Amino acid sequence: MDPKLALQEADLTGNEAKIYLALLELGSALAGEITKKSGINRTNVYDALDRLIEKGIVSYVITANRKYFEATNPERIISYLEEKENAIKEQKKLINQIMPELKIKRQLSKEPQEATIYKGKKGIKSLAEDVIRTKQNLQVYGAEGEFMKLMGPYGQLWQKKRIKENITLKIIYNEKRRKLRSKSHYSKYKRRFNSTIEDTPATTWIYGNKTAIIVWSEQPIATVIRSKDVAYSYKQFFDIIWANSKE
Repeated sequence: MDPKLALQEADLTGNEAKIYLALLELGSALAGEITKKSGINRTNVYDALDRLIEKGIVSYVITANRKYFEATNPERIISYLEEKENAIKEQKKLINQIMPELKIKRQLSKEPQEATIYKGKKGIKSLAEDVIRTKQNLQVYGAEGEFMKLMGPYGQLWQKKRIKENITLKIIYNEKRRKLRSKSHYSKYKRRFNSTIEDTPATTWIYGNKTAIIVWSEQPIATVIRSKDVAYSYKQFFDIIWANSKE
């Protein structure tokens, strides 16, 4: 294996690896000699040397007011990695100790709002899997039916997953779709029809604290908003329309 690449795997930067290898060949050397040997400009050489000294991989002596740098025994790299590993273990212990407090602070902080974009068939599949992971009921209105057309066999599999996770699906269709929609054979599925629901290329999914707006174009795209307040508002709207829709 290339020694430079191996050193980089050992947490050295490219410049640090070059300088360390140059020092192994040079022995004790001035910064100018290291610059010439490594091909790295003088400023970057000094910066890298400082980091290598901090890691204990390079040392120096001052002779006649001139600083000579030396590479330490290569076995020091193993010691450095072991020290780093031990430090990480201690850091993990500290974080685990305060984890309950951090979680409480997160819960008490203002509820964040995030927006995620899903594109294409794979994106819609990721969105559908997110619904399964939340294990929350799904409320839908708009141009539903496109999901099953687009996803093919996966649509059938997703329905089975939904039922297994005890997720109820409630859909509101436009009234004119009544004749086009045969009664579903899936369990935990409820549908109603309403003439006020526009039959547009977009569908709204509401589940948990998320609201997804899906546009069923040639390359479908979904915008998912994670916000309790936004989801609550959409659920209220859905419930009003649902109560005024016909089976």
